[in-house]
Order: sequence, then C-alpha cells, then structure tokens
Amino acid sequence: MAEERALEEQTASAVGDSPREPGPDWATNEVNGHGWMGVELAALPAGQAGVGVRGVVPDSPASRAQLASGDVIVTIDGEPVERPGDVVGIISAHAPGERVGLVLRRGNAERLIAVTLEPQPNDEALMRKRYVDTVAPQLSALTTIQGSVSPSLVQLRGQVVVVEFWASWCVPCRILSPVLGDWNDRYGARGFKLLGVTGDPVDIAAQAARTHVMNYPLFSDESGVTQRAYRAYALPTLFVIDRRGVVRDVMVGFSTDRLRSIEGLVERLLAER
Repeated sequence: MAEERALEEQTASAVGDSPREPGPDWATNEVNGHGWMGVELAALPAGQAGVGVRGVVPDSPASRAQLASGDVIVTIDGEPVERPGDVVGIISAHAPGERVGLVLRRGNAERLIAVTLEPQPNDEALMRKRYVDTVAPQLSALTTIQGSVSPSLVQLRGQVVVVEFWASWCVPCRILSPVLGDWNDRYGARGFKLLGVTGDPVDIAAQAARTHVMNYPLFSDESGVTQRAYRAYALPTLFVIDRRGVVRDVMVGFSTDRLRSIEGLVERLLAER
C-alpha cells in the first residue's frame, strides 16, 4: 500500500488513476517507513536525459529545497535517473530524515541541492498541504444528475460550499451521504450549498442516489476533468470552500471525529460575513 501511494503521489501516473477507497491506514498522519520528497514527475521526450518535475507539493521537502516546476532531475546520490519510477524507487528506499543529493538541470545550468526526506504523508495530510488556503479549482465538464444548482464556484461565490467526491460502489460514501443530506436540510437556508460529484455515468449515479436517498445536487464527471483538478482519487473526499472561494479544509475517507470537525467549520464559516 505504501509503494502504491508513493507512485500515486510522486509520478505523473497519478492523474490517470481511477478513484479508490482509502486504505486501512488513511486516518493516520503518515505512512511509515518510506522517505518522501513531495514532487510530481513527468517522463521527458526520448533522447532527453533525466526526469521532469511537473509540480512541487507546498510545505514539502522539495519545496523547502527550492525545487520548482520545470526542473529536471538528472541524478540522485550520483545515480542517473531516466524514468519517474527510477526517482520513486530511489527515494522510497531511503528512510525519513535521510538526506539525498540531487543534480538538477534548470534552463541551461546544472546545480546540486540536498533534500532532507520526510515520512510519506497520508492521503488527507497531502491533500491539505496542496489545497487548504488556496482558491478552489473550478468545477468543469459536469453533467447534472439531479438538482437545480449551477456547478459553478463563480456563481456560488458568497455561499459556503462543500464538494463531495463519491461513487456508487464506495461503501464509506453510503455511510456519509445521510449525514450530508442532513447538513443540506439544516444549513441550506443559511447560505450553504452541497454538491456531490461522481465519475459514474448519469444513469448509474441516479439509481444510486435513489437507493441511498441522496437528496442534494449531484453531478457526473465522466471525463474526470474535475476529479483530476481536485486530485480526488480516494473516496469519499470532502472539500470545504468559504464564501470567497478558498479551500478551508479537506477530509479524505470517513471519520466521525473529522466529520464533526468539518461540520463545526461549516457552522463558523456560515456565521462569518
């Protein structure tokens, strides 16, 4: 499971993964035993040496070492790397707290930097690093399943919005949906909007909504555009977005304590003007 998560968070293949339910250790803060750098990688065209850095996770070892999108990792501890999997394998073989030396190509120059690795964060901790206190990505290419709310955060500005990523096959989602339905009933008149987004086709999602009594606006994201923008690969995932369109918290999986904390945040945001 740790190796799977390392690949998911450190290579370019993450954006193509299908949504999944969190593993048994999703509620912990860290995935123990493996070093973590905090980069998303991309293979370079044939004939170009190294591995491209496509993105850097905020507040990660890579960001503190000042890696940047567009850098190319040429070697790690003197060992040449050619594919994203090479980088993942070397970094994962190191323990948290160890330092690795990277030769980077930035533009036409090469530079040597040292990165002190950290424990691999769990899904939720990583999502919070990436999204909290940033403007929420737009909701794109969605088809309405039910409800009359427009799936546009621009049009919903001034409302407190919770975006739920779910699927018909997701067991924790079935536990979560009645709780969210209750929120929708109790807070809707106070400027609260709840949007459910699924990668399921409209007909399958509509049947699941009837079966599990999901009484709030739902949308199908068959193209995966919105799922990729939010990196919602573990289900369920909740984003709390304030009246300014800024992400204030992210919950991955189902936890009674975390859900209570999320509801408290929603109530505080609704009280703000």
